[in-house]
Amino acid sequence: MGRRSLLLTGWMLALGASAAPQGSAPTSAECRTALEALGQLEARAIAARNAAAPGDDRVQRHTLDQVRALRRDAARACLGGSGDAPPPTASARPPLSVAPMVALPPSLRMPAAPTTPPTVITPRPSPPVVVTSCDPTGCWASDGSRLTRFGSNLLGPRGVCSTGGGILNCP
Repeated sequence: MGRRSLLLTGWMLALGASAAPQGSAPTSAECRTALEALGQLEARAIAARNAAAPGDDRVQRHTLDQVRALRRDAARACLGGSGDAPPPTASARPPLSVAPMVALPPSLRMPAAPTTPPTVITPRPSPPVVVTSCDPTGCWASDGSRLTRFGSNLLGPRGVCSTGGGILNCP
């Protein structure tokens, strides 16, 4: 309340001085006296607020009422006029009214997104394994595995492989 209100009062006086008639209030003894009284009361109010118990609002409200009255007196003495806030002007705008929201008829609504079952991605079947090269002990398959020769058959990692049309089938 202290410094802020003094600064605000000074700012109001600075702005009001330009609107006040020449040779009037801000330099008058009455204005100086009113501002001095206001500053002293605000200093006492700050001290009372700092010293008051947290739940004691009665003293603070009384002091606030006194500060308001002295501000009004200072405004009258320094700026002229009644010291009261000006009445509202006739050019005030009425409150803005907004129409309630209305649901659109079904014919104007956006169509709902089609519901499709989730797509299941199946892994690609691996290409068929073929024999790429052979030697006296076995063969190499296209998947990099080594097939051991067992008589006329080839043994893979999981058992005997069969061949048909160049494609190797190992269990």
